[in-house]
Amino acid sequence: MSNCTEFTTVIRKAKKEDMIEVYELIKELAEFEKLEDQVKIDNTVLQRDGFDTDHPAFRCLVAEVSDGHIVGYALYFPTYSTWEGKALLLEDLYVRSAYRRRGIGKQLFMAVAKIAHESEISRLDFHVLSWNPAIAFYKGLGAVDLTVKEDWHFFRLDQACLKKLFFLKNPLNAK
Repeated sequence: MSNCTEFTTVIRKAKKEDMIEVYELIKELAEFEKLEDQVKIDNTVLQRDGFDTDHPAFRCLVAEVSDGHIVGYALYFPTYSTWEGKALLLEDLYVRSAYRRRGIGKQLFMAVAKIAHESEISRLDFHVLSWNPAIAFYKGLGAVDLTVKEDWHFFRLDQACLKKLFFLKNPLNAK
């Protein structure tokens, strides 16, 4: 990689072959969030789910520096609000540590926000770990913390729980 003090950055749509580098960044993000054991996919899954289908599961933007390396990404996908209509969920926004505080994260975020705005999306949702200093960045852009304002909590059923619910509790599966 080039010297990170002297570079230009381009924000662009990711290509299938970019998923190799994006996957490495996903692993870095998981390590940063102290959740490295939670990454269950690899770059081939990203390539398949995002590029080998007529209905990609996600879209991705990358931050590419002048030497051709990808140093950040924003991965998002469409969702729907029964109250407000079409929405986007920003799943990940990550910039490699050596390239932070240079405006790359803001460029990525604003690129996703622009896509939402130009697509007449009702809202852009995202979640942030409570200890992540990026909270101040998002609040500075006008983001509202729904946990505080509206008392929403973000829940998840993982694959093991779904399997247990379906196979053990579903009356259709009873013998």
